[in-house]
Amino acid sequence: MTTGAGGPASGAPPVTETSARAAAHAILDYPGADAVEVVVTGSGSGITRFANSQIIQNVVRSDSRAYVRVVTKGRRATSSTNQLDSDHMKSAAARALEAALSSPIDPEWPGLPGAVGRPAAVMRLDEKTAAATPALRARAVKDMVEATGKAKAAGFFETGAHAYAVFSSSGIDCYDAYSRCIANCLCDAGESTGWADDSSVAVADVDAGAIGLRALLKAEAGRSATALSPGSYEVVLEPRAVWDLLDLLAYSGFGAKQVIEGESFLAAHAGQRVAAETVTLTDDVWHPSSVGIGFDFEGVPKQRVAVIDAGVARGPVTDTRTAHALETDSTGHASGSDEYGPYASNVVLEPGDQSLGDLVGEVEDGLLVTRFHYVNILDRRKTLLTGMTKDGTFRIQGGEIGPAVHNLRFTQSVLDTLASVTGIGRDLVSFAPEFGTFGSTVAPALRTSDFRFTSSTDH
Repeated sequence: MTTGAGGPASGAPPVTETSARAAAHAILDYPGADAVEVVVTGSGSGITRFANSQIIQNVVRSDSRAYVRVVTKGRRATSSTNQLDSDHMKSAAARALEAALSSPIDPEWPGLPGAVGRPAAVMRLDEKTAAATPALRARAVKDMVEATGKAKAAGFFETGAHAYAVFSSSGIDCYDAYSRCIANCLCDAGESTGWADDSSVAVADVDAGAIGLRALLKAEAGRSATALSPGSYEVVLEPRAVWDLLDLLAYSGFGAKQVIEGESFLAAHAGQRVAAETVTLTDDVWHPSSVGIGFDFEGVPKQRVAVIDAGVARGPVTDTRTAHALETDSTGHASGSDEYGPYASNVVLEPGDQSLGDLVGEVEDGLLVTRFHYVNILDRRKTLLTGMTKDGTFRIQGGEIGPAVHNLRFTQSVLDTLASVTGIGRDLVSFAPEFGTFGSTVAPALRTSDFRFTSSTDH
């Protein structure tokens, strides 16, 4: 395959701290407003996609945006602009003020956060990743494809840098940035497929050839798969499969708005044991493997929050509004959406002390799952999910990985899975969100004694 032509680098974040502050300060004292908040975002990224073992698309994108929230007479509204010069910022403020004057008073809104001190910046920004070119990404794709041999390969290699800033007339002033490289490869060996992926703040840490080889080995091992009866099995979940479960658990149950509305498992189980004692789930942007920023979309510093601590359900993540309702302090997890509420964007499952081989070696008769797909929430409060295994499901017999089996559908409570954990891997993998680049989930492999599969397939 050819690597294609070069081109412009994706570049550093198009918004610097200086440019973000200048944009915000043009309107923080906007006439007619009682208070003003400005959130500035900037993203410079490039993605190279491939299918049938050849590059099919290269996209480079640079985008800057400001979200202006104006408060007046107990009313508030937000407007946005993708032009950060003074005139466009003032136009956005005018639109927000006009909309605010037409909006109803929200008696439950506590107001903008006051001065909270300047939040520490995580600043995991790698210059080589920020400046990666289409030619660099094409070479990485070439390495992935060559590693898969004669099998058909598809996937992408993405690089970029992203910046966020929050300023307000009440004293908020913060800026942070990070870089990210994300790559994945789906290998089709004819009768079976294999999957592998990786992500890091540094492009040099993402080994494209190794990703392709892992996908190929999974695909080759999946040949001659046989049917397996549905039922409850002891299961080893590779980190990607663990991510699939944790991502939806956090989405549906870690936020204080879900707790207040009774939709989170925390509403009924706070202070109770919900998982094995070895299980600690946090939201922690400061973890070495996390990728994110040190404050939320209100400019409040992010705190480490143990949502499940040594198996016991604790508190949710909060923003200013939900913290006021719960008579506590914000943990710095405002998502920027009143409709959704606070969000845990840097979930970490603390590691154990076993290798993947150790986890498999203690299973007499069970299954190894590479990943899930089409996973959906059936019951938020019960943390009940359903989905399918994909790209590598294998029998474990006598502590050894055995033959491949056809994909299975599961219907399983995530809390039941965590309660039946009998082993946790020591190696952590950082995963980017399935959509977008904001936040991360850090997960090890897990062994669980009771995982329920409800139906089987013929593929």
